Amino acid sequence: MPHILRFIITAALLSLSSNAFANTDEAEAAALAWLEAIDNGNYEKAWESSSPILKAPLSQGMLARTIELVRRDFGEVSSRQRLRASQETSMPGAPSGDYIVFTFQTGFENSGRRLETVTPHLEDGTWRVSSYYVEAP
Repeated sequence: MPHILRFIITAALLSLSSNAFANTDEAEAAALAWLEAIDNGNYEKAWESSSPILKAPLSQGMLARTIELVRRDFGEVSSRQRLRASQETSMPGAPSGDYIVFTFQTGFENSGRRLETVTPHLEDGTWRVSSYYVEAP
């Protein structure tokens, strides 16, 4: 393979991977800001930064009640570590688009470690959380 062609291909691949990492960083920042809002009981802020995909089946009050019900016995968050991130272009029951599914291992004062899955969706250049799920590891 000619040297110049190898250089062009390498440059193109690096450009694509840099863009993917930038998107992952931005999506993770959105996910962590959303999680911080619910950790602090600021459900209005979480609601405002949520995707219409999440808002459609839940009112702001329902989101607050659901999260409070699920997490009420967990206690305060003591740690959170990202385990994986997966880029997707489709999700069950949601429109096609850019999604990044983050799985975090989160420590809670009263219930030990749990897995949290947060999925931001790219909408008009802004990452917004479209789903949240918490489970025992």
